[in-house]
Formats: sequence, structure tokens, C-alpha cells
Amino acid sequence: MNEYEQRLSAETQIALQNSFAQIRLARATELAQWGRLLEAEAVLAQNGELPRKASELDLLARIAARQGHFDEARLRWNAAIKIEPGNEIYRQCLQNLTPAKRIVRLIVNSQDTLLNIWVWTTIAFSVAVLVYTFNH
Repeated sequence: MNEYEQRLSAETQIALQNSFAQIRLARATELAQWGRLLEAEAVLAQNGELPRKASELDLLARIAARQGHFDEARLRWNAAIKIEPGNEIYRQCLQNLTPAKRIVRLIVNSQDTLLNIWVWTTIAFSVAVLVYTFNH
């Protein structure tokens, strides 16, 4: 194999690796969006090893934060920032991990659940009042 063929082979291998990495990230993103977080983690952290690409670490951090593993999320975003120091999105995600912002986000994301609890509690209380009223 001459030098040109070796260089072409190396470039082809790099292109394939990049393509597989993009496919892996797309699949993990899709799984995470469907709520299949453990499967998404498995796609990204093959053989238990963390990925070397910042975008994959970012997705792992988002998955960890979604699961309530905030220390792990912080570690993943810090690792992503080391790879891409100028990425403001990763820095913003780290800032959003502060407890006060997490509580606000939790309340905003749980509004439907809180409303359902409030409605069913009100209904249960109303039924209890009616039963008590008719029995006494």
C-alpha cells in the first residue's frame, strides 16, 4: 500500500468514525426524548466508558439532570466545557443546576400533576362533606 492509499484509508476510517458518532448521538437523543433514559445512556457510554465528544457528554449531563442526579450532571457538563471551553450553552446548563432554579423548573414542569392533585383533593373533600351532611 503506497502513501496515498494509506492516507485515504486513514481519512476514510476517520469519516466512518465521525458518521457512527453522529448516528450514535442521534439514536441516544431519540431514546432520551422518548423517556428511555437508561437505553440512551447505554448507547453513549458503551462498555461503561464516557464518550470523548462534548455533545455526547452534554446529552449524558441532560439525562443525569432529568433523573435528578445533579452532581453527575455537573461533572458531565464540566467535562464537556473542558473539550469545548467556549460553549456558552454548557455553562448556562451548569448555572441552571442551582437549587433555586431547579425548584422553579420542578414546579413549572409539575403544574399538570399539581393541578390534578388539587382537583382530586377538592373532589374527595366535597364528597366527604356531602356524605357527612347526609348522614347527620
